[in-house]
Amino acid sequence: MARWFLIGLIVGQFTSGLSAQASASRLLFAMGRDGVLPRPFFGRISKRFETPVNSIVLCGVVALLALHMDVTTSTSFINFGAFLAFSLVNLSVIFHYYLKAERRGPRELVLFLLFPLIGLLADLWLMVSLDHLAIWLGATWLVLGVIYLAVITSGFRQQPPEMHFDEA
Repeated sequence: MARWFLIGLIVGQFTSGLSAQASASRLLFAMGRDGVLPRPFFGRISKRFETPVNSIVLCGVVALLALHMDVTTSTSFINFGAFLAFSLVNLSVIFHYYLKAERRGPRELVLFLLFPLIGLLADLWLMVSLDHLAIWLGATWLVLGVIYLAVITSGFRQQPPEMHFDEA
């Protein structure tokens, strides 16, 4: 039974990784096409295959680098990104719907301050409970992203480029 389970696990991880790489490479291409990422590298499609080869190769290299991580670190690294995103969503709700709102009654206090604050604290607690190497890698990735955002917005003086969800 263990052998069949292991075969199923390998097939499941392979297909999951393949779909993740395909979707990530298409997302990188769309960001390159719209100028969010450098267009000459990410926004280029192969004439022969009509696919974003540069983005596919980059995703493959990142996946190969992940082979050097153990399961705990890699899953913690993925969870770090998810918890960071959920934390920022909760902060956005507090800033947009509570702090900038014209009306702040008891309903707004509960819905737009209390619940998001509880969610934010839960996300931060879960984030600091992750593997320490994953926290370090995630924080490094976050800092690199903020530096890149500062560069493309000229020190946060301009709006960042927007993605367009229509076909070019």
